[in-house]
Amino acid sequence: MSDDPFLDVIQCVVEHLDRHKVPYAITGSVASGVHGEPVQSQDVDIALRMLPSQARALAASLPERFFRSAEHLEEVAGKGGMANLIDSRTGLKIDLSVLEHTPYFNEVMARRVLMPFGPHGPSFYVVTAEDIILMKLLWRRESRSEKQWSNALSVARVKRARLDWKYLLAQARSLGIEDDLVKLRDEAGI
Repeated sequence: MSDDPFLDVIQCVVEHLDRHKVPYAITGSVASGVHGEPVQSQDVDIALRMLPSQARALAASLPERFFRSAEHLEEVAGKGGMANLIDSRTGLKIDLSVLEHTPYFNEVMARRVLMPFGPHGPSFYVVTAEDIILMKLLWRRESRSEKQWSNALSVARVKRARLDWKYLLAQARSLGIEDDLVKLRDEAGI
């Protein structure tokens, strides 16, 4: 395990997801901090594809230090949505989001990348820079959250021309957030 309590919690959860063959990708502020400017986060968002049988196995195998509702995990695995794990040692919350089976979210999982966390740290699957921008803009559409906008803007400013703008524009068009993406690109000075 890692010497960093934050990474230790993620690594423990990811090892159990891997053990039960649950495809996952870290999203949220952790992903935007990896691709953009560093961000302090009090929780970890993990997108995944999980069957009810995998949810039962995951709930049974996680160490006792994680508060979880096995019933809720299984329910979310069956119909989609979000369930939480809370680490009693650190208070860190892990939000597990079972993704809908849509063309876009299928792309998100197909494009995820294995990234190291620190020079000698563990590696985890993370959504791509393009997908964290799109996901942040989607979440912002619902919440109008300034945090979502600033996280997406940070990634755009850091990655700039290295982003796949053809992919971004095509997905944004299909998701109904093209105007927001164009505004983000302009504000980032790209």
